[in-house]
Amino acid sequence: MPVTIKKLANAIGAEAIGLDLSKPIANETFARVAQAFYQHTVLVVRDHEFSDDDHIRFSARFGELKRLTAQHFLHKDHPEIFVISNIKKDGKYIGIHDAGVFWHSDGPFLDKPHGPAALHAIQVPTKDGKALGDTSFSSTIAAYDALPALMKKKLEGLRAVHSLSRRHTLAVDKGIDSTVLTQGTVDTMATHDLIRVHPHSGRKCLYITEGYTTEIIGMPENESKELISFLTQHCIKPEFQYVHSWRTHDLVMWDNISAQHKASFDYDPLPRLMHRTTLVNP
Repeated sequence: MPVTIKKLANAIGAEAIGLDLSKPIANETFARVAQAFYQHTVLVVRDHEFSDDDHIRFSARFGELKRLTAQHFLHKDHPEIFVISNIKKDGKYIGIHDAGVFWHSDGPFLDKPHGPAALHAIQVPTKDGKALGDTSFSSTIAAYDALPALMKKKLEGLRAVHSLSRRHTLAVDKGIDSTVLTQGTVDTMATHDLIRVHPHSGRKCLYITEGYTTEIIGMPENESKELISFLTQHCIKPEFQYVHSWRTHDLVMWDNISAQHKASFDYDPLPRLMHRTTLVNP
């Protein structure tokens, strides 16, 4: 069956229909799929079963895989896989349970943030026949393009600070049982350009998120907070979004430069289990 690419939303998202991850993928087919991914930022693959090995093999065709530092949440047989789950064993979560509480991209508090990530739905919570735990994605390319010319000019050359402690503080303030991913790293932070140029498409992307951004360098505190508030809300306007309703064995891959994402937490205590691979930033 030939693979066809179906656009899912105006600004972001495409589905690769007919792509079977359990079988070898021809180079020509993979090239079309990769092109669709970098064009649409989020790639969805559905309607067939595949293994952790298949997940790893497909992800690795996009580049070098990265082992995340939270060792206790790595899959015991496949350390390339990071486990996301609210399921407990012996009183402890088997995966990170609060991932995606706030709008964010992955790893901006690191000098070299995470590259693309691919999430495989192993167990999807449902209630009354409806899947719960949707994930929303928003295009930071579309968000940048929609800014007025004067605002784009104002943002040129600005750099923002991103901190892991902000994520922890936001969770605590909202009464969320926040997972500390790695002991002793809550104070991890890094500075990045507010406008990033995507290495594949050459498109400009806004790099600022509710979950991690704390300040814009060189601005008075009140002005910095106002601009962060404006830009983070601008980035997640509905017209820039695609909302994914999960089915078992879906794989959703997203780019962490040109997209932000946020999970919905409408399913607890129903069990949810996801396996994730992450690439090294290109």
